[in-house]
Amino acid sequence: VHGSGDGDWSLGSDSGNVSAQAYENDAPTYADREREVVEQLPGVLGALLPAGVTVQNAAGPGYVTDALTGDYVPQLQLQWHGTDYVLELDPSGKNTTDVLDKASVKPIAVADGSIRIALSRGTDWYEFAPSDPAAPKIYFMIYSGYEKNMPTLMDATAFTKMVEAPGFAKFRQLLDPSVPASSAAVRERYAIEAKIDAEADKVLPPGFRLKLNPGAPGKLELVGPKGVNSFEWYDTFNDQAATNGTFDSLRFEAAGGNGTNVQVRPDGKARLGNYVYGTGTASDPLTNLAVAGTPRPSESLGLGELGKPVETAPQGPGLTPQQAMAIVKAPGLAKVIADVQKLVALP
Repeated sequence: VHGSGDGDWSLGSDSGNVSAQAYENDAPTYADREREVVEQLPGVLGALLPAGVTVQNAAGPGYVTDALTGDYVPQLQLQWHGTDYVLELDPSGKNTTDVLDKASVKPIAVADGSIRIALSRGTDWYEFAPSDPAAPKIYFMIYSGYEKNMPTLMDATAFTKMVEAPGFAKFRQLLDPSVPASSAAVRERYAIEAKIDAEADKVLPPGFRLKLNPGAPGKLELVGPKGVNSFEWYDTFNDQAATNGTFDSLRFEAAGGNGTNVQVRPDGKARLGNYVYGTGTASDPLTNLAVAGTPRPSESLGLGELGKPVETAPQGPGLTPQQAMAIVKAPGLAKVIADVQKLVALP
């Protein structure tokens, strides 16, 4: 493979080798459990919410990761009397307790525990504290675009009814971080990865494959001969600014950089950061390959994917310019990226 610029862009023969099970963890992972939660949450919670409230889907408008803990925070899109709401879980409870403590909200006794709520007609905060101090608390908030005139979806009476309903035990079990993913969830991960491998093999250089990221649900890892890296690939609009006006060349921004990319040569040096490539043709997008370290809670570290630090495999060195160029110039890459992302995305 040759791009513009000096040097030999061929991969050579020393590309290493990776088995289908390299760096794979056959034990239940954090991401396995979160995928399971997302799949089951709409049915479990939908049966507990007040009459007339419907759950649209588990991922809802998206999902976020707590930068302090690395916890995955699923969101549910709700609808009630034609109004859209979002229910967002708060695994660490920090956001919820900050609001409830600041407002000096007093506990209300309920069966098997107590509840606290803060209703603000824009964002409503809920806490369930079990009688057993060793059992995990449940925290979540419901908001409606922060419009203060929206009616409250669930008041203290409705919340009490929810936590005292028989199905609430299943909800508590589903959100209990001490409960591992089921063997069915592990089998589902392997089945998804088999489909990912079939697609990614069309465009990845020899010695590489993809797997689901165990610490960042809905994300990928790039598996190479020397370890694994958090990995994202995506297309963006063709923009001269993104390539500094230089097309048909590979450009690179180091992890934790200042937003400026530079043209790279085929020096064989593996890098962590973002490769970008564009042909300059208006109909062709810019291809981005983001290669980072393994998951960790804080974005400020710069070299990792935001998530839970549960990856046990060694961290790989990233991609060389030759390997990145081989990917961005692979025929049919745009379709492979789209097809893989459909497989990776949470339900």
